[in-house]
Amino acid sequence: MSKNTLFNYFTRSPSSGAPKTNGSPKPPDGVVASKTPSKRQLSNSNKGSSVTPKRTPKSAVNGSSGKKTISSNGGSTKKNTEKRKPRPLDESIEENEENEELPRKKRRRLALEDLSGDEEDSGDEYVPDMKALKESESEESPEPSDNDSFIDDESDEEVSPVKIKSGKNTKSVGKSKFNKFNKSYTPAVDKSTKETTKINGVDHDNWPHLKLEFLKPEKIKDANKKSPSDPNYNPRTLYVPEDFKLTLTPGVRQWWELKAQHFDCILFFKVGKFYEMYHMDAVTTAKELNLLYMKGDFAHVGFPETAYGRFSAILIEKGYTVARIEQTETPDMMTERCKSLKKSTKFDKVVRREICRITTKGTRTFGIIDGETNDAENSFLIAISEKEISSSTSLYGVCFIDTSIGLFHLGQFEDDCHCSRLRTLCAHYPPVQVLFERNKLTVRTKKVIDTMLSSAVKDALIPDIEFWPSSKTLITLAEGDYFKHDNNVVYPEKLKTFLGSDSDLQLNANDECEFGIRSLGAVIWYLQRCKMDFQLLSRGRFDIYKPIDVKSVELTNQDNINSKHMILDAITLKNLHILENSAGSNAGTLLNKLNHCSTPFGKRLLHQWLCNPLTTISSIKARQNAISSLIVIPDLMQEIRSELASLPDLERLFSRIYSQSSNGVESDHAETRAVYFEEKTYSKRKIIDFISILKGFRTSVNIMEKFQKADIIKENSESNLLAAICNYPNGSVPGVFPHLTELLDNFENSFDHDEAMKHGRIFPEPGMDDQYDTVLEKIKEVDIELKSYLKEQCKHFGCTVNYFGSDKKRYQLEVPDAASKRAGDGYELQNQRKGYKRFTTNRTKELLEKMMSYEQEKIDVLKDLRERVFSRFCDKFEEWNNAIQCLATLDVFMSLAEYCRCEEEVMCIPTFIPAIIGKKPLVELIEGRYPCGSGGESFIPNDTIIGKEEDGTWNSSLILVTGPNMGGKSTLMRQLGIITVMAHMGCRVPAKSLLLNPVDRIFTRIGANDNIIAGESTFFVELCETSAILHHASRFSLVLVDELGRGTSTYDGTAIASAVVTELVQKQCRTLFSTHYHSLVEDFKMNPLVALGHMACMVENDETNEIDTEQTQETITFLYKFANGACPKSYGFNAARLAGMPADIIKVGLRRSKEFETAAKRRILFKTLFSSNDKSVVKTAILAL
Repeated sequence: MSKNTLFNYFTRSPSSGAPKTNGSPKPPDGVVASKTPSKRQLSNSNKGSSVTPKRTPKSAVNGSSGKKTISSNGGSTKKNTEKRKPRPLDESIEENEENEELPRKKRRRLALEDLSGDEEDSGDEYVPDMKALKESESEESPEPSDNDSFIDDESDEEVSPVKIKSGKNTKSVGKSKFNKFNKSYTPAVDKSTKETTKINGVDHDNWPHLKLEFLKPEKIKDANKKSPSDPNYNPRTLYVPEDFKLTLTPGVRQWWELKAQHFDCILFFKVGKFYEMYHMDAVTTAKELNLLYMKGDFAHVGFPETAYGRFSAILIEKGYTVARIEQTETPDMMTERCKSLKKSTKFDKVVRREICRITTKGTRTFGIIDGETNDAENSFLIAISEKEISSSTSLYGVCFIDTSIGLFHLGQFEDDCHCSRLRTLCAHYPPVQVLFERNKLTVRTKKVIDTMLSSAVKDALIPDIEFWPSSKTLITLAEGDYFKHDNNVVYPEKLKTFLGSDSDLQLNANDECEFGIRSLGAVIWYLQRCKMDFQLLSRGRFDIYKPIDVKSVELTNQDNINSKHMILDAITLKNLHILENSAGSNAGTLLNKLNHCSTPFGKRLLHQWLCNPLTTISSIKARQNAISSLIVIPDLMQEIRSELASLPDLERLFSRIYSQSSNGVESDHAETRAVYFEEKTYSKRKIIDFISILKGFRTSVNIMEKFQKADIIKENSESNLLAAICNYPNGSVPGVFPHLTELLDNFENSFDHDEAMKHGRIFPEPGMDDQYDTVLEKIKEVDIELKSYLKEQCKHFGCTVNYFGSDKKRYQLEVPDAASKRAGDGYELQNQRKGYKRFTTNRTKELLEKMMSYEQEKIDVLKDLRERVFSRFCDKFEEWNNAIQCLATLDVFMSLAEYCRCEEEVMCIPTFIPAIIGKKPLVELIEGRYPCGSGGESFIPNDTIIGKEEDGTWNSSLILVTGPNMGGKSTLMRQLGIITVMAHMGCRVPAKSLLLNPVDRIFTRIGANDNIIAGESTFFVELCETSAILHHASRFSLVLVDELGRGTSTYDGTAIASAVVTELVQKQCRTLFSTHYHSLVEDFKMNPLVALGHMACMVENDETNEIDTEQTQETITFLYKFANGACPKSYGFNAARLAGMPADIIKVGLRRSKEFETAAKRRILFKTLFSSNDKSVVKTAILAL
């Protein structure tokens, strides 16, 4: 019988790829048009046959003539020499689901070397535990006839691994080897470098699932039978023909039904102890995880339950969506369910499986089964809705959340044609996944998503159906159990500000917040799909997002700046290398330089401080004092930093514990029904996590108490901020660190930690849990009754009477033979032994029934106790969260103090002075050095003085900076910008001194970069950045413009640069403006509002007037000193020589340069000659000609 028939194709599925923009999933691996069997072949393959072929029973699983092997139950049996019939492909999933002992060869599952272990790879292999493979599907399923298509039994699934030693005479191992499961038992990794077209004898470029008609690219449809060309096509679903599903066995049909509704996901399909991937999911998984395929004609890979976290993390990080499918029934439960049905079909006779979690890059929570992460950075999921107001203005609604922490951010704002605010949002809160309405975004918004968020996963949601309108969003929140307390909906306070006031039911969004609620609806829909909406929404954590450049309601009049924080937009963060360098890494960035944090939550707070420096002088001084207080106690600081480094990520750990509490899981969630074979392991991990967070908070209390005892805190009244985060509210110096000692004592003393970690279950001490105490009291009362009744029986029989028996036969009255004659009609003889008879009475039966009832109640209470304990812990969220924030703040202060302490160069505390109306804002940086050099680099100190009103040349608000190429102009600008950011953070800076007025915003136009993906030229990028400066700069801003106009012609560039300089002079904002346009310098050299400065250099061989060889060998020595006046030349040919350009080309360039320079000078002189009425000026011009 040929194997290339439709039956072999019927268990094939498309694999899922990383999602693409506009919601179209990546074409599944291997989906190509291929020849499909004809209708004649299709009909013949099943002619006269039932669905499942029959199998010929055999007494042994493996065998060859005359040899013995160990059977699946551990017994020894002769190997059968009779050739066995192959089994159909459909049965591969059901192999774990049959109650009948199946005759088949054992398949091998190769073992992956334990990357974390010390043992070398022994070459051991896996085979399936045959007894474990027969449980989940009822044996009553129809058997197929011999006319069906078959494959060899090597393609069968395995559930439990058996380890086989390498060797020629290797024997299979009995089921006793399955009792323990080592973490090294993981699937094989294909280590071969040579690519092959066949795997296990199968052409993997021609998998049978590629020939399924409904999976061909030109015929693929969604669940609603819409093709990809239809605007309403849903790439997350797949149309699977009903007649195709009718040919499948129950388990295979179950897989296809799940795949049809989650076509964009890779299904991790639980079969026994293993997660299995089939068909195109297997192709994708094998390629990305480097796993070996299982033997058989169809694509199939798998790995043990305990390896889920490691392998799913790899796929998720690469942008794939992973759906974890668990068995939510045992075979016994399936049997009972089928019995309860009036009429069951063969498709009912399979254990129920449900999706417990769908995980993407933006929805990771790092739960118990997922494992942990060492990455401290936030990973945001963001939803963006847009309404175009005009060709240059859009209204955005946003909702974003880091699912590992659980704080929703909601906002709505207008934005300009450059999407400045949206770009800044994405820079401050970098998303890893973006949700947006399909076909609803403007071209400019799509450019932002495609360029700035190029590495993020993008999902286009169907309007109204997936990207909900505000009304549906609020109805869902009102009807759900997210915010219900005592059957009443109590919205979080921050969320209430988005709700309309015209309805008592609060089902309407505020007019100014409608699009923000729409974006929240998209996030809720997506979280529902991922089965994690209740876990996150029930915490009720919402915050309002306002663009940082929106004026704050609370004005800081002292400084005349209408914001509490300096504005650093996406362009400035990029150009100053605050968070990332031009290569996309953090090497050489300010974040990398200042990051000495010991905790993950401290690192996240440092990121926020860098994006939002302070502008209020009093707040800046408070931070300066706190850092100064820490620098003078280095020994204590190092001790505390070591203790902080021992803390887990308390912020994420709290979220994980909440998700395991009774408050964080819906009662009908599939996770509550999931059957795990490593349940005890996971239970222990939950207890370990809980004990870990208790120890972490205990350490935090010890840390704060050490600071409270420190003399520097007691004596230095200026370090009020440090005292505030370390002291209790009722301390001598009132603080904000919460009282945790009593809470911790309560949880630490309420159960035996060692026993809990050993058994994975909490056994509470008296007084810890009311339900447990109540049931113990009931048991105690029954025990008292039993003792009392026993005394009565002793008196009745006149001798010693004892209870006998165990479990359901407990409390039999054991009476000596001599006294047994007194037993009357109420005594029922159960059994006897020599010299004694044992009786039961109605009373003993009654007491036994009560005792067993209460004992079962005790078991049920203990089952739920861990969740209730976790809920009690999470009820004190405010206290725990306040402690975490205090620890994070202390960690950042120590990080900045450590940076200041370790710097070898001179550091100073910046001095801020309030701005005075009528006076120019100033910045006076003396001997400042570039802060972010890599190890070993030293920078020349430079003075930068802008706006100073003392006598001298530096009293202008704008300085035109000139100098040779590679002379340090860009570094000088970045130096001033970065030092300004550091100063506003409260940090010390690398300089002799720094005096300045607060800066409300830093603008930058540095570097020459085009944006090919967005279709933007270098000049267009320059103008966009310059436009933002001209529109938003105020007199309190710091503006850094580097070589504006380089992306166009000299004349156009010079004209635009001149106009921009004129505008900036009028704004009176502090500005460094570098240029190579020396005509621009000539235009402004006499302007008293503009100062001239240059990066100094030494030039040799420049005195000759001839264009000869020596001219091309002129030597430029960069001094990297910022000096007064203008530089006469840019010395571009020096850079050409250093770059290795041919000397003859440089000669030609020099000659042309001289010609252009002479012509330009003549034009200027002629202009002067004919425009001036001053005779002396005219005479000078004539002489120059």
